[in-house]
Amino acid sequence: MDGVVLDDWPAQRDTLRRVATHVVAQAQARETGHFALVALPGGFGTPQFGDDRRRVRVTGGNLFIENARGQRHGEEAAVTDIVPIPGATIASLCTACGFDPDPGFWVGGDTPALGDVDTLLDVDPEAVRMLGDWYTLGQRAMDASIATLNDPQASVMRLWPEHFDLGIDLAVGADDDAEGRRRVNLGAAAGDGFHEQPYLYVGPWGDERPGPADFWNAPFGAVLGFEDLAGATDPFDVAVEFMTTGLGHLTS
Repeated sequence: MDGVVLDDWPAQRDTLRRVATHVVAQAQARETGHFALVALPGGFGTPQFGDDRRRVRVTGGNLFIENARGQRHGEEAAVTDIVPIPGATIASLCTACGFDPDPGFWVGGDTPALGDVDTLLDVDPEAVRMLGDWYTLGQRAMDASIATLNDPQASVMRLWPEHFDLGIDLAVGADDDAEGRRRVNLGAAAGDGFHEQPYLYVGPWGDERPGPADFWNAPFGAVLGFEDLAGATDPFDVAVEFMTTGLGHLTS
């Protein structure tokens, strides 16, 4: 993690969020009804789905459409189609996946607008690499932090295209006091109107914020920004300390 955020990061992030929603997530949702994505090396994509164990993912400046069962030269084979994203359009990427853009596709109340499906996309492969590295760091930090807890009752970690954040929710607290457990979200966000750069977060459900008031530095809990990790010798250690500190306040 080199600590450098691209000058046009908000524009890059928002373009990738549109691609994640209206191309990648929709490719899965049309077949399964589910649209939660996963972090993948160098980017993001769907889990494998369908009879052909398809996966649609974005890595670097390309859209990969992978099928474990397909046809090449008239014979059954594993097939991957690769479509460069820079210079493509939402419409052409959807076509490559086998469907037309759907203005009504919905992934939640903050679903990004479909926009002009014929506008050429300006995606910097470095932005995708940065995003993939960020989600990987967040996923590792969440796994390590949750593993310190006793029976955290964690959900499945998912990348939600609506807000473009990788997140998980869990219940923490004493094992013998189910009603006293606190629910909390952990996540790695790509940035938004609250914080333009990527950030990690600890978001307790409800209004209670136990522990030092200065830890809870966001309306929804606590955040640790990309810029706070940029100069760290080991960003992973700093990320884990941030999350375990927040969980510690909630379980004390």
